Amino acid sequence: MTDPLALLAKAEIFEGLSTGDLEPLRPAIRTRTFDRGSYLFRQGDPGSHLHMVVRGEVKIGHVGEGGGEVVFAVAGPGEVLGELSLFDEEGERTADAQALEPTECIVVAKGPLLEFLTARPELLLRIIASLSVYIKRKDATMGEVAFLDIAGRVATKLVQLADTKGRPTSVGTGIDVSLNQRTLAAMVGATRENVNRALRRFSDLGYIRVDRGSITVLNRDQLRRRGSSHA
Repeated sequence: MTDPLALLAKAEIFEGLSTGDLEPLRPAIRTRTFDRGSYLFRQGDPGSHLHMVVRGEVKIGHVGEGGGEVVFAVAGPGEVLGELSLFDEEGERTADAQALEPTECIVVAKGPLLEFLTARPELLLRIIASLSVYIKRKDATMGEVAFLDIAGRVATKLVQLADTKGRPTSVGTGIDVSLNQRTLAAMVGATRENVNRALRRFSDLGYIRVDRGSITVLNRDQLRRRGSSHA
């Protein structure tokens, strides 16, 4: 079985550190598994641990009182979640984290992790930088909802996912996340029917290819142009 410290060393925030450097964290580390559809944590839960995805996928989002869902991000292997609660004095989770498929995570207790980070200011700066990117992405999403039509929002999100989760293929860029229409709709603040209509349109235009729930971006430039226009 792979040493959890070796897996943790692959996370972007710990880049450049060896398993020996991370040894002080070993007593604070546990491995947890989650079934598809189960929650790693819910909004309002105590933010007592940092999670790193080892295998599987996790969506980060919020469900409103009326049942509408907003998805902020989908995290895959090597990505961490829960950084925000590390720096919140009350430490409550600000969103739900739900497994999209069977998922395994390394969890690190907050107290020992903060002690480890405060002794290494360069790591704190990395986390702050990653949080800044996350906040900018949320701000951009709000702007897209306000100023872009649904097709424009779908195009923008597909480009973003191709840039961050893309895998080169012989014809384009495959998006390596479990991206069903419901999840994509929650990412762009639209109904599943409207998202499906936009996907069909982009497929007809040759911008994307949709196969059994997977999406391959064929023409990123055209999608980017569509995402920058209002109609």
